[in-house]
Parts: sequence; C-alpha cells; structure tokens
Amino acid sequence: MRTLTLITIFLILAGLLSCNGNIVDPDDTDPDPPRELSESEKAIASSDATFSYRIFRETVSYDNTADNLFISPLSISMALAMVLNGAEGETHNQIKETLGLSGLSEDEINQNFLSLMNYLMSVDSKVAVKIANSVWYDEQLEVKQEFLSRLQESFNARGEALNFSDPASVNVINSWVSENTNGRIETIIDEISDEMVMFLINALYFKGDWLRQFDAEDTRDADFYLEDGSKTTVDMMNQSGDFATYFSEDVQMIELPYGDSLYSMSVLMPTDFEKPIDDFVEESVNPENVSQWREGLRSSGREVMVSLPKFELEYELSYNDILRSMGMMLPFSESEADFSEIAEPAGQNLFISEVKHKTFVAVDEEGTEAAAATSVGIGVTSMPPALEVNRPFVFIIHERTSGVNLFMGKVKNPNGD
Repeated sequence: MRTLTLITIFLILAGLLSCNGNIVDPDDTDPDPPRELSESEKAIASSDATFSYRIFRETVSYDNTADNLFISPLSISMALAMVLNGAEGETHNQIKETLGLSGLSEDEINQNFLSLMNYLMSVDSKVAVKIANSVWYDEQLEVKQEFLSRLQESFNARGEALNFSDPASVNVINSWVSENTNGRIETIIDEISDEMVMFLINALYFKGDWLRQFDAEDTRDADFYLEDGSKTTVDMMNQSGDFATYFSEDVQMIELPYGDSLYSMSVLMPTDFEKPIDDFVEESVNPENVSQWREGLRSSGREVMVSLPKFELEYELSYNDILRSMGMMLPFSESEADFSEIAEPAGQNLFISEVKHKTFVAVDEEGTEAAAATSVGIGVTSMPPALEVNRPFVFIIHERTSGVNLFMGKVKNPNGD
C-alpha cells in the first residue's frame, strides 16, 4: 500500500452539507437535490458542520506527530448522539454542548438525525453512502426498553444482547462493523474488558466515482515535497478540465465532484508554501473561512491542469482525551456520569469508558472509497470490594443525626490489652 509521508490535501467530504449553489462542474451546474432540507434539518446540519471543523482541528493538534490522519466527524457525532439518549442532567448537557446541539431538544435531534441520515444515503444515486448504527450490550445488564426503542426508531440501530464473557461476542460485533463498511474496517474492538457492558457503534461507508475520472495512463511518478525540505516519489494522477477553483492570499482550492456533483472533494492548500499544514488547519480551516472560499469557487471556462496523488491510508485514535478537552468531562467520570436512562445497575454506575474511531480512505483514478467506524464503550464501576479488617484500625461510635462522636478508639492488636 502506497501512502504519502505528508498529505497537504485535507479531505472535506461535505459537498452536501455546504452546498451553496456555486459552480462545481461546468457540465452540470447547480444540481438539484431530491428535496429541500427543513429548517430543523439545516440547524442540525449546521451544528454538525461546526462540530466537524472543531474536532478536526482538535485531532490535528492532539495527534501532532502523525503525518497523515483521516476522520469522519459525522460518524463520531452520530455515535455520541445515540449515547445522548441515555444521559441525564449535566452529563446530558455536556454531550449536547460538545456536539453543538444545545438549541435543539432531544426529540428534534433524534428526528433530524434520522431524516438527515436517510437524505445522505439517497441524495445522489451515483454515489454509494451507507450509514448503520447498532447497540450491543451484556445480557446481564437490564437495559431500559425505552432507550433501545429510541435508538431503533431514530437511528435505525440494531440492538442485541450478547454474553460479554464469551470471546465470540467480539467476533459478532466486528463482523457487523466489517459488513457495514464493505470490509474496509475489519475490527473496532479487540477484546471486551470486565468493566464493559455496552457498545454503541456507528459505521459509515462512502464510494464515489469522480464525475470526471483520471486516466490511469496519465499517472506518473512525481516528486512530493515534504515540510522538512526533502521530497518523496508518489503516483501522481493528472488531468485537464474546467474545474471550479479559488485562489487567495490564504488558500489554493479546487472542487472535484463525484457522481451527479452533489458530493464533492474540496482540496485545500495554504498559498504560503512555507506554512506548516498543522498551522494552516489551526488558523484557517474553520466553518467561516471554508464557506467563504466555497462561495468564491468559479469555473474560469479555461482548462485547469489537476495533479492529485493517489493514496491509501488507515487511521485509528481513542477520542477520550479530545472529547474531555472539548467539554465532555462528566460522561467519562466513573462516579459522576449519569446514564440512568440506559440502565441502573444496582450499586454501580455507568460511564463512557472509551470512544474509539477507525477510518480508511483510498483515492485513485476512478474515485474515492472511504469508511469509518466509531465505538462508544459504556463501562460499569466495579462492585465495592470486600473490606477485610486485618490490620490496625480506628473505630468511632457516633450519633448520625447530630454527628456527635460518643466513643473513638484504635486497635493495633485485637488480642492485646
């Protein structure tokens, strides 16, 4: 598998969510979507777009030693939106605020995620998009039926009880993920630890052929220049066409459409050749700038030479620390998280143990194939350990209401005087 040592191309597969009627292809301008989004759907799409840029910047900053990374903000947000249905109080509020959904009720969030999910899967018949959700739980956990019903109704989530102590349960979950990512994400969990009682999983698959495909005969070895001043050889695809581009003192941008142009790849590079790509992401890749740049996309009517590296990469990251930094502190707290809408195990407490994200992407002459899976693992606090008083101890006899201590003592040797 050939991968790039540094990718100066960041993929934003969001032509749908930011569709603004600009020219993306001169042969098929301003394609009509199958229907208009409702105002509430637009609100959740806008919130999800804002979340996507934020979590992308946070990921680039957090995993700053990685040459290449690729994430699916939609997969992460949908998995967390499912978890939201089981949260209460401040735990619920922190997840909601992190997702940028504070202005919407839970019912609105659920209904609009469902309609938006169906919209994404049907908007372009020439592009394959599959979104699947599931919830897997230990058969010993008495999950509330209302919680499972909400996930089934609002996220089409498959719900199934498994014996988490049986190693075969790992294969069942991973097989579902592999099936729903067309085999591109083969595993999302390696084992089920003793504390884990539930996994809420989103799987996302995308397969789109370029509206104008590259000719494999035009692919050549070419230099790709790295930030340290060195260079590497890549398979560079080439074609000429009347593509929509935007150039400013900050960015060089081109839009490469798929299918019927409702999905597209935005390719962005800093105009300043010396600017590190991480700095560009941190300072410039945000909803306001990208929206402005897309508004400036124009087809000049002249042939544009496009050279794009072929690449394939896989990426994996635990999002616990990133989500904490974004405001989700309580959901990860073993003692303070409130997921009582999922279940109320006697003497124990549910909390988010791990948010795991895995992706795959391949870009070649024909188009792009991408997949992602996000798993939110729900853990349960351990039962209080047995207390064996087998060493020196203190004891106090007190009245509970007043707090008065009637007697206090210490014992170093129960057999002594």
